[in-house]
Amino acid sequence: MVVCANFLWSQKQSENEDIFENAAGNLYTHPEKTITVSEYLSINPGSNEERFKALNLKAEALILQGNYILALNALLESFHLNSDSGDTTTLSRTNLILSELYRKLGIIPKAEERLSLVAKSLNNDPADNPEKASLYIDFFTAKSSLLLEQKKYEEAIKAIDIKFLERYSHQFPYQVSKSYLQLARIYGSAQQWKNASVYAGKALQLSQESGLGENYNAYAELEISKADFTQKNRQKYLSEIPQLLILSEKVNDIVLKKNIHQFLADYYRSEGDNNKYQFHNLKYLELSETITTAQQKASDLILSLTENDLKTKDDQRYKTNHILIWVIGFAIVILGLVFWFRLRTKQNYNNYKEYISKLKNKQQESQMLVPKSESVEEVSKTPQFIPEKTEQILLEKLLAFENGTDFTKKSLTLQSLAKDLDTNTRYLSEIVNKHKQKNFNAYINELRINYIINKLRNESAFLNYKISYLAEESGFSSHTSFSTVFKTVTGIPPKEFISFIKKEVSLAD
Repeated sequence: MVVCANFLWSQKQSENEDIFENAAGNLYTHPEKTITVSEYLSINPGSNEERFKALNLKAEALILQGNYILALNALLESFHLNSDSGDTTTLSRTNLILSELYRKLGIIPKAEERLSLVAKSLNNDPADNPEKASLYIDFFTAKSSLLLEQKKYEEAIKAIDIKFLERYSHQFPYQVSKSYLQLARIYGSAQQWKNASVYAGKALQLSQESGLGENYNAYAELEISKADFTQKNRQKYLSEIPQLLILSEKVNDIVLKKNIHQFLADYYRSEGDNNKYQFHNLKYLELSETITTAQQKASDLILSLTENDLKTKDDQRYKTNHILIWVIGFAIVILGLVFWFRLRTKQNYNNYKEYISKLKNKQQESQMLVPKSESVEEVSKTPQFIPEKTEQILLEKLLAFENGTDFTKKSLTLQSLAKDLDTNTRYLSEIVNKHKQKNFNAYINELRINYIINKLRNESAFLNYKISYLAEESGFSSHTSFSTVFKTVTGIPPKEFISFIKKEVSLAD
């Protein structure tokens, strides 16, 4: 009976592995099937490791579809279940996907925190086993993506281990191709289009040789087309446009689909085909708004979570029978905290002065006239079809809105502001993205934080108010969300920021 039971169990594990591999292969072609299968495997796993892998795969498929909240839930479930298992490689994979999700949502500090945890798990030779080697490639690709997000192009290029990619190109074609694509994006962002074309070509060649599928090839084909278009290789990009038109309807990655429509809108605009330009630009704007809304909802959810929701407590950390170790450890911790606190306070004070200086500059700039449409077009790289006069009027209305206090209304939404400004949500969303270089939610949050900072600096009574009152005054729904957003915007917690203002006031007196 024991032998029979072991045989049946092994058979089930083998079947589940085959099902998982099939689901992973469908990630880009049929993400909805991947989600269904991964849900089944997470409920009926052959082992705990299978459950964790299924939840991670489900999260990746959901991210492709733009379902960021469901992806976050799957990753948190995997994280909590995996924390007690001791499986560091699978836990690192969860942290890696979480980092990518945070990066897509614009929550850079949390993305960096998750990546640092992955880095710790790779402290030994990453080539000592295949699973860790695969994780290492994904890790430095994710690190490079984070650096690219911060426009640190040289660091982003150096983060990718080219020799390691060449060594494992045939063993891990998906991961290596993804790294080559990342290099193509970096060089494209740095306007080094020849290098961008080279690495996009490498990614496409590896993808085709390994049979990764048309949906995955689309990432490389878009980068190649962008490089050819920018370098004015007309014969090449004209031959690539028909394939991109097909892929614009077939691909399942919502962000990739948006980027393809954006490129096609650029192309048809350059060709003077206004009808096709408007069609693809409208598709781009619709997808952009869908993604922004999904990101905003997911960001709000993350802001409502505390760090305790993401970490498990280790109640066995200290042993009560080692009194001497306790005393020595406590003394070291106190000294370390004192040193860290002084260092952090000094650094935060420098950040405070820098932020105040930037705020003053912004206020001076806000007194200037709205830039003319010609110069606006030079700055923006985002294609849009808003009449120049309408765009100028909207910019003037936004300036008046920023100089008022309507942004402190809790009921304020993209829709309500668009109505107040006599425009539509697409126009308003694009104007904010283009001229403020941030999404609507981040734009309003920054206005609210700057408003309350001005109150604190100019009206001394505000320095004695509770944080909950400041949150209410600036339009936030809770003390927690205000504190989290305040630190995200300024880099400093509100209590410490207020203490710096009090310090300046006392010195002035």
